[in-house]
Amino acid sequence: MTDRVLAPGSTLLVDLDGVVVEQLPRLCRYLRREYDHNVAPDEIDEWSYEIPGAGAHVGDVIRELMTDHAEWYLGGMEPTPGVRAALSALGDDYRIEIATHRIPETHDVSKAWLEEHDIRYDAFHETVPQNKGSVPGDALIDDYHDNVANAIDAGKTGLLMRQPYSDPAACEGAHVVDSWDDIRSLLSA
Repeated sequence: MTDRVLAPGSTLLVDLDGVVVEQLPRLCRYLRREYDHNVAPDEIDEWSYEIPGAGAHVGDVIRELMTDHAEWYLGGMEPTPGVRAALSALGDDYRIEIATHRIPETHDVSKAWLEEHDIRYDAFHETVPQNKGSVPGDALIDDYHDNVANAIDAGKTGLLMRQPYSDPAACEGAHVVDSWDDIRSLLSA
């Protein structure tokens, strides 16, 4: 049992992709189908990962998916293991707010997905600045090290959900976690 890293009543800012949902399997399926590029999720080790023959990197393809195929891409993702139970339990002690860099035109799809999968949250930020550290709240749970570093710089508790593209060394002071069980251990008494 560890000491709780955040006081009850605090606000948790929670990212979607790579934290609440597993976006890489769906992305890899699209890359195989549309770009004839066979890559496993754990091989995408940076957001600048270039797609051979596409003249684009992963971030470009994700923007394409959100813009042109939001229902298929975002609506077809699977929840991260343990997220439903973790957020349900944590919601008794914390305020849970979704803070995602998904484009605003996809928020209806995102909210429908959260409802369909019975994911507990209290608020959904309609606009999230590039610097997530400036979003009001007490802690950020995110998979991208720059977002967590910005939150820590702003005085928030930072929890980095480890992904192949995450760099824990880039967000000194973060609590690096591998699962929602790890997050529950840190945030529960």
